[in-house]
Amino acid sequence: MVRVDEDLPPRSPDHGTVITPAPARHFRCRACGREQATWTARCPSCLSLEGLAATTESRDPPPESPETRRPSPQPSEPPLPAPPRPRLTIARAPAPEGLIEEPENEPIPLSEVTEATFVRLSTGLPPLDHVLGGGLVVASVVLLASPPGIGKSSLTLQMLDGLQHRCLYVTGEETREQVAATARRIGAASGKIYVLAERHLDLIFAKARNIRAQTIAIDSIQKMNCADVSGRAGCTSQLKECTSRLVQYAKTTGTTIWLIGHVTSDGEIAGPKTIEHDVDVVLDLEQGAALEGNERILRVPTKNRFGPTNVVGRLEITAKGFACVDEDGWNERL
Repeated sequence: MVRVDEDLPPRSPDHGTVITPAPARHFRCRACGREQATWTARCPSCLSLEGLAATTESRDPPPESPETRRPSPQPSEPPLPAPPRPRLTIARAPAPEGLIEEPENEPIPLSEVTEATFVRLSTGLPPLDHVLGGGLVVASVVLLASPPGIGKSSLTLQMLDGLQHRCLYVTGEETREQVAATARRIGAASGKIYVLAERHLDLIFAKARNIRAQTIAIDSIQKMNCADVSGRAGCTSQLKECTSRLVQYAKTTGTTIWLIGHVTSDGEIAGPKTIEHDVDVVLDLEQGAALEGNERILRVPTKNRFGPTNVVGRLEITAKGFACVDEDGWNERL
């Protein structure tokens, strides 16, 4: 009887031999001692060409270098909360019943509208006050148009002197010395009248604010320009924009604006019709046949928001300025 030793390895069922597993073979670098499962001509670690030696000894894990040593895992911090996603807001027009209108924008009966009172100032020339409807209205815009050589500048300076408040005379054609000479000749060289030789509208507004001018006279509107508007002075775009800004300045600051304009050979005001539409009063100064050619007739040909348009005034131009022809300052028979 054969005794089977339990400690012996198992036998093959076919041949009856003991099967012993072959030891695992690996390769070790002769230079650095790195071990790997396959053979290579060069060590992938130290790149040595000394070769790899086959061995069946147990593989020990290679020592970790400071570069390959991984830090020990640290307890992870709780993640920061994600920022809230923005919500899309769609603007919708309110319902008609939810609209709130300003009281001044609501329609009201004409019988409840209060009558506006205008502050009028005397110009010192009764015919001019009569044609304007009783005087120069504060914060109004007046356009005086006539052919060259009629006396627009002299009438303007005499009118500013009669107002007796701080005024600014802006000249775009003559020099300050020429304006001052005309003012001295007609007795209008007042310390309350400031003269400025300028054509840029923005600078004119700045100077007018600095001296707190109550009335601004522009001589002439065809010479003014806005820096941000294309085109030369006197073109349609410049005339429209300059007049519009002057009107806005008058209404927002309470300043009276007196504009001097040129007349073409046909007797029409030079420039687009929008100039006449924007201003409050349009005055026409023309030469009469009486008084040896020194008669000047002042009338409102088309527009006066503060008075009638069927009145005229007679003046005589002299070496010392304008003088009234009639005792009351006008002649209604003309």
